[in-house]
Amino acid sequence: MNSGGSGGGGLSTSSLSKKTKFDKNLGCISEESVDKDDDDDESEREHYLQHQQQTGDNDDEDEEEEKIIAQAMREVFVQVDRGLLDEAEIEPMYSGTTACVVLLRNNKLYISNCGDSRAVLARRSGKQPTSNANNRNDNNDSSSSSTDNETTNNITSNMSKSNTNSTTTPPPPTLTALSLSTDQNPDSPGEKERILHCGGYVSPPPEPGLSARVWLDASHTQIGLAMARSIGDHAVKGVGVIAEPVVTMHDLCEEEDEFMILATDGVWEFISSEDAVEIVARHLYNRGGDGGNNEEGDGNNDGCGIGAGAATDGGASIACEALIKAASEKWHEHEGDYRDDITAIVIRLKDLWT
Repeated sequence: MNSGGSGGGGLSTSSLSKKTKFDKNLGCISEESVDKDDDDDESEREHYLQHQQQTGDNDDEDEEEEKIIAQAMREVFVQVDRGLLDEAEIEPMYSGTTACVVLLRNNKLYISNCGDSRAVLARRSGKQPTSNANNRNDNNDSSSSSTDNETTNNITSNMSKSNTNSTTTPPPPTLTALSLSTDQNPDSPGEKERILHCGGYVSPPPEPGLSARVWLDASHTQIGLAMARSIGDHAVKGVGVIAEPVVTMHDLCEEEDEFMILATDGVWEFISSEDAVEIVARHLYNRGGDGGNNEEGDGNNDGCGIGAGAATDGGASIACEALIKAASEKWHEHEGDYRDDITAIVIRLKDLWT
């Protein structure tokens, strides 16, 4: 029986069949009655399936690339440590260094950290940080964790309000400090177990704020290194202090990630990650306040403009100098004339996209 009659304009049921159909709005494949002569949906379905297959292949390639880069970074650190033996002007037995290296590739940061230097990211707090999802640890040593990455605090930069210009400028961003690396202290989980297993000794911090230490003897009289990983310090290599870094990854968000701080333990001894971000932001996003009236804010932007709406920009170098000065003052306050190495780099991520 014909539903529309032999002479009418209706569609004959004999021309209908069940056929899979790709729904572009739903992003899925459904089944419905369609005209046998219409092959467009079948082509779309095939294209969709090919796209899904290609996406899976790309994910596998990305994962393989991540593993290759992480392994390369680990090997480089170890090779540099071994190469110190061939340097006539370097004595690596009782001296050493930390190292924190960040590689940017395809909007992904690869952070390789050995010791207690640290990399910190400043992110606009309008978007919830995804440290568990986006920050990944790719290490052969299963004891190396990135638990510090899960703790963040909101920071509102305390900018000067002294700008009397009638022009209204946008307020500075509210920032979150996100740790990209983990300090490898002698008493850190996994680090301490490795040292003890290798015959070393670990003493607890003598007081809050100070570091645990690695020793060669149970009496705690030999060496006393304040980190579990380092380049050099070969005197304690036999008791579990290694040069292999912890490698983590972070997917950058161009709209949210503002700047990054890389600094040695001399900065972090008395300054938290949150305080460091606040100090840098205060000078980096100067809105015509202190920066326009003193030597710290001379308007020099280092070629690092922060975009429309900024009345004055202290620049990354000015912000970095302010962080180093603040760390030095803290050392003088607590330790008098003594201070540890204070080295810092401030990188404004916005400049990488321009």
